Amino acid sequence: MADKSRTPMRRKEKKEKKEKETTEKSKDVKDVKKEAEQGAPAVGKGAEEGAPNGAAATDQNGEFQVEAMELPPFEIIQGDRIDPFAFKFQFKNVEYSSGRNKTYLCYLVDCGMSDDGLLRGYLEDEHSGSHAEEAFFPQCLPHYDPALKYTITWYVSSSPCSACAAKIAEVLKARTNVKLSIFSSRLFEWEEPEIQDGLKALHAAGCKLRVMKPLDFSYLWETFVENEDQPLNLWEDCKENYEYYHEKLADILQ
Repeated sequence: MADKSRTPMRRKEKKEKKEKETTEKSKDVKDVKKEAEQGAPAVGKGAEEGAPNGAAATDQNGEFQVEAMELPPFEIIQGDRIDPFAFKFQFKNVEYSSGRNKTYLCYLVDCGMSDDGLLRGYLEDEHSGSHAEEAFFPQCLPHYDPALKYTITWYVSSSPCSACAAKIAEVLKARTNVKLSIFSSRLFEWEEPEIQDGLKALHAAGCKLRVMKPLDFSYLWETFVENEDQPLNLWEDCKENYEYYHEKLADILQ
């Protein structure tokens, strides 16, 4: 449930919500337009004659129409470094996360084998289907060895949903040699009872849950982002937002 005694951040966020969402949506529209200009097919005789799924066409009255296009199959994107613009948008620890409908998961895995070193990378989920948290173990640790000790650290753009939390908790209970720490930029729908139950289940299964501090964002920028040797200028209210989410998480887990 929402906290009736609003914190200063909550009041300030509420006042600035409309302005921030408008700014963020404007940026998204510009990005979409840019992608459309780069990848849009030419509309003309050639386009009309051989219009594939989703291509532009004209009807018998000469009016412009767009055919329904099927979304590509769901996939989990895996890589070494995140685009800097995607990082600044997806990991921003605002309360009202308008347009942030995917999860970025940066991971570090120590298998206790000095020769192999740390396994490092990130996952990004697209469209609808399995989430990055759910895909991590089969995709990043396909050759799990019960004889090894795994120390795993996640930095996620948003804390797990209830379904993912339940599945992660099951994995941790079954694999007692796996120690997992999750650092979240934001708490996903933290007011919902099922979300709170999921976080509690993770905590009970031995998972360490933390909210990302300003220093953590700087670490991610250096370690997981294509930063081109540019410094990260943290956004306004980053520390205040961290304190807000830190308090909410502590209340849930107490």
